[in-house]
Amino acid sequence: MIDRAEKKRHAASRAAVRVSTAIPRLVFVALLALWSWMGPPALSPAWAQLLNIDEDLPVALVADRVTVDRESNTVIAEGNVEVFYGERTLTAQKIIYNDDTGRIAAEGDIVLRDETGVTVFADAADLDADLKDGLVRGARAVMGEHTRLAAVEARRIDERYNTLSKAVYSPCAICPDTELPLWRIRARRIIHDEEERIIHYENATFDVMGVSIAWLPYFRHPDPTVKRASGFLVPSFLSSSTFGYAIKTPFFWVIDDHSDFTFTPFLTTDDGVILEGEYRKAFRNGDLRLAGSATFNDFTGSDRIQGHLDTEGLFALTEEINWGWDVTFTTDDAYLSRYDFQFGDRLNSEIFIERYRSDGFFDVSAVYFQSLRDDEPAGNIPLALPTVDIRYNLDDPWAGGTFGLFASGHALARNNGRNAARLTLGADWERQEVLDWGLALTGFGEVRADFFAAQDDPAITDDFTSRFTGQAGIEARFPLISDTRNGVTHVFEPVVQGIVAPYGGNNINIPVEDSLVTEFDETNVIDRNHFSGLDAFEEGPRINLSLRYERIASDGLEFNASVGRVYRFRQLNAFSAGSGLRDTESDFVASWQASFHPYVKLRHRVRFSEDATITRNEFFGSLKVDPAELSTSYVFLESDPAIGAISDREEINARGKVKIDNNWSVTAFGQRDLQFGEFVRIGGALVYENECCSVEVTVGRRFTDQENSPASTSFGLNISLLTLGDGNER
Repeated sequence: MIDRAEKKRHAASRAAVRVSTAIPRLVFVALLALWSWMGPPALSPAWAQLLNIDEDLPVALVADRVTVDRESNTVIAEGNVEVFYGERTLTAQKIIYNDDTGRIAAEGDIVLRDETGVTVFADAADLDADLKDGLVRGARAVMGEHTRLAAVEARRIDERYNTLSKAVYSPCAICPDTELPLWRIRARRIIHDEEERIIHYENATFDVMGVSIAWLPYFRHPDPTVKRASGFLVPSFLSSSTFGYAIKTPFFWVIDDHSDFTFTPFLTTDDGVILEGEYRKAFRNGDLRLAGSATFNDFTGSDRIQGHLDTEGLFALTEEINWGWDVTFTTDDAYLSRYDFQFGDRLNSEIFIERYRSDGFFDVSAVYFQSLRDDEPAGNIPLALPTVDIRYNLDDPWAGGTFGLFASGHALARNNGRNAARLTLGADWERQEVLDWGLALTGFGEVRADFFAAQDDPAITDDFTSRFTGQAGIEARFPLISDTRNGVTHVFEPVVQGIVAPYGGNNINIPVEDSLVTEFDETNVIDRNHFSGLDAFEEGPRINLSLRYERIASDGLEFNASVGRVYRFRQLNAFSAGSGLRDTESDFVASWQASFHPYVKLRHRVRFSEDATITRNEFFGSLKVDPAELSTSYVFLESDPAIGAISDREEINARGKVKIDNNWSVTAFGQRDLQFGEFVRIGGALVYENECCSVEVTVGRRFTDQENSPASTSFGLNISLLTLGDGNER
């Protein structure tokens, strides 16, 4: 060791001296042990690890004065003491080690920091040489961004327990105006069990803004190093004109390292108890989730248990083949909307096995649909058992390009209505060439055989029928690119696609199932088959046209637009009258999209006829200018009775958010049916968020009536406390 004064006499202002004796090294190790007392020590090393210091790491002690007293067997470092061990540092005003008593003492503005950012502050410390017992006075700790702890005294016991007396725990930053955290837990004693990673509180008081709101004789929670721990999560409070006042109190149970279960009693004043549960498990080759709810309150009057099931799983059979399921089911059409479980107005359930590779794929599944609409009888909804899609691609050795084989099929069963099946076998070919002057030409062709069976349909006179057909065509794309001096690039791309196909591919004995609803827009105007499925065939020769424009620049302003149309030689009645594709000249489909990042986004899609009658009109816009965000969407769809849309649909949605300051924000949303002149849903929320908690107060109104689920108004209160049962690490 070199005394600071001696160092000055050799013209050096400050120096660090490597520790080479056992006594100073022990001093350093003992002071590093203070990390273990400031529970919850998210990153504290074990005591045995502290004693086994890596000899390859640099250890240095710097002080204004270092004195070794041979008579009293003490080592004293004084004045701006700094100890360095790797990336860990200790600062204090004075360090004393007594070899006779085996005690180590540190005094004055003690600060310890480790490589992870954990910082411990203390006024004084007294330790024994075995590092099994010790006392720290005036202890405060900051462990990362979200853990703060203070205590009058901190004691280390049996190399496992850190006991803090008259302690305060909080993940919140101190409020400058009140010098208090937003919330904190005060306790007569806090015990941190490093082995179990649990923090125990004795005589605990929960404070909000310095006001005590709750007291418990005993309380515990996992320390911040624990990502998953069993216990209660923060409850949520609700109120609805349908089920009355309610509270949800989730309990999270860690079964093992790979599975857990969340049980949530949903207690209501008017509808009794609804029990919710969610089980999750991760396997070596996949994972599953099983969730649902049930209630003995029979709001339908049918004297049965009501509930729902929501489960999904995905598992690998081999490196390429997966199987799984995604199933959602409810006992009553109104159950999900009545208790605010939102899944839409149709539930899809599927069990599947699949393989996807660069040279092809196969997908086999069984599909079940459940309608939640009052005007859609359950017996009319088919069960698909199974649906099959298979494809295999290989290089064409004769004409170049790619040659593909494909197969597709389904079998549909109904309790009330037609049963139908289809099997399709086919082959296709495609080759693209890009000419030197930029024209891209793609030739393609397809042949296929379709086999159909149908029962219980009086309109079909032959239960079994088949179809052999095909098509061929060529597509030309000619992108034109114009660069300007200001860094803006303009791209114009006309596309022409000509297809020849025979007539007569559709007849009354073919049960049309997957081609009933066809959405014609700018994204599929160049498609080789405009039907959504394979059971209907697009007959006859036709020409598909599209023109696309795009502005590419680095100034934040982006714009693109497209327009397209289909021309035929004959009207094709296989398309519905409202599809826009039946006549010899189809409707025009167009779109444009503009954005000025990050402030404005606009998107408009439209379909209109020859006489400029709009048959489909969609608009979306968003505006983001601090402190406000606003988005709105509008949709108009003309009626098409052939696919069940007996009346026009016109609807507008809006959503907004205003950030009042760094912590407070207000959100609102609304959905209005313009066709009938009434609201569908409205609602909003007041949200407070900071570094240690979030509080959300919600209100909403559903205006639609459904059997067993009338229009309702709901209120909700959700509180999330960081590190204290907030459920974020579930």
